[in-house]
Amino acid sequence: MTGYADYLFLLSPPEPVKELISKYKKASVKHIGNFKSMDAPAHISILHAERQKPYFADHTITLIQKTLNIMPPVLLHIDGFKYFSHLHSQYTIYAHIRISPAVDAWFTLLKKNLSIKKTLVPHITVVRNVPEADFNTLWPHFRHKNLIEPFWVKDLKIVKRETFDSMAKWEPFKTFQFRGTRGFEYVDTRLEEVKKQIDLF
Repeated sequence: MTGYADYLFLLSPPEPVKELISKYKKASVKHIGNFKSMDAPAHISILHAERQKPYFADHTITLIQKTLNIMPPVLLHIDGFKYFSHLHSQYTIYAHIRISPAVDAWFTLLKKNLSIKKTLVPHITVVRNVPEADFNTLWPHFRHKNLIEPFWVKDLKIVKRETFDSMAKWEPFKTFQFRGTRGFEYVDTRLEEVKKQIDLF
């Protein structure tokens, strides 16, 4: 044991969405071969806390449970595909999460509760960090896909692994359910009308 651990906070979609993203990953393998993240289950990364002392980190994580429990579940929609460009001509293709005022308010609250200061772009990675040539092969297959898939997120999952063990795998650590029934009234009262409109879909 090195005495340090990494933690990944994530939102996990339901199984049908995981299976759907997995199909896109497998189809991509047929075109470009193996790539990073091809076996990773679909998820929305929220926070990656590296090289933490487990005693302190575990205690801090336990303290946020009550705050997260009173947050309501959130209805998200996959709305087509987009991509990030990285240094050294690397690209990541992802399933885009539609952002409405209500969804933006929910993620703003989640960031506040987790003390996240940096910008968060909710997305589900399909193909991560591939060279430009592979991206150019794949992107024509993704760019015009009109994939619309709604799904509920009802909990936050935290996985953990040892920092300096190159063979360490992510292991389940904690799951906090979103049990709140009244959302958004503490953000902006105008969002209540937006929430009603979303409920119509």
